[in-house]
Amino acid sequence: MRWPLAIWRKLFAPDPDQLPSVAIHYSDPVVERGAYLVQGLGHCGSCHTPRALTLQEKALDESGAAYLTGGQIIDGWSAVNLRGNGADGLGTWAKQDLADLLRKGHSASHAVIGSAMSDVVVHSTQYLYDDDLDAMAAYLKSLPPERNAASTFAVNPATARALQAGINDTRGAELYVDNCAACHRTDGEGYMRVFPEIAGNSTVLSADATSLIRLILVGSSSPVTAGAPSRLGMPGFASRLSDAEVVKLATFIRQSWGNHAAPVTVGSVKSIRNSITRESNPRLSGTRADAGVANSSR
Repeated sequence: MRWPLAIWRKLFAPDPDQLPSVAIHYSDPVVERGAYLVQGLGHCGSCHTPRALTLQEKALDESGAAYLTGGQIIDGWSAVNLRGNGADGLGTWAKQDLADLLRKGHSASHAVIGSAMSDVVVHSTQYLYDDDLDAMAAYLKSLPPERNAASTFAVNPATARALQAGINDTRGAELYVDNCAACHRTDGEGYMRVFPEIAGNSTVLSADATSLIRLILVGSSSPVTAGAPSRLGMPGFASRLSDAEVVKLATFIRQSWGNHAAPVTVGSVKSIRNSITRESNPRLSGTRADAGVANSSR
């Protein structure tokens, strides 16, 4: 039945005839162009803005506090905060980083993860003109931070010094050295344009650790684009790490090098691993899928 959509639209969809009278006015024409692309044709808020129980986006532009503060889980990956927060947002990103990410799938220090955003880059943003990408980046960088951010970041070299000295006094540190340091380095800064930095990484510091947990379990690969035709990837460690070890590793990553984010829980890792098991074999019953999670936790 389509008639309920008329009610929903009346309640939540803006009246096109009223938009010119309520439009936000931008002093910078480049930012204004970026706002037009992000809010309209790019519809970034469809994924990156939280939705209410009635499924409408809680805000359609920056006049609403929830706009682009992070959205729902899509294909198992969380849509991150795109506001100016220094930890879980874009506060520490350069405009060039944003433009490069949308054009190539990765920048000097960051990379696209997950199928949903990879599709956006592969099928859409890599084909935009440079001026349009620069305008989108300028607009996103103009957005103020979300007021209720749960994570913080302040550069702290203590973790790097301890790892370099071999002082691995926690299981999380041991797991990082064994599984991650070869690519992301003991200082968490990775290698420019190849392996993303972990120190201050907005996905690592997201209030929702779903993407980080899934990345550790199944890995990810960067999209192949005209500007970056070589596929760069990270392997998954689901068969190598137990749930308890994933918890210790993810929590160590979220609380080292100056990262300050909430610890990861065993329940969240079990739930995500169980989802991955069902995705890989949809015929598994709930009982068998749960058994797979239990076996992986030994």
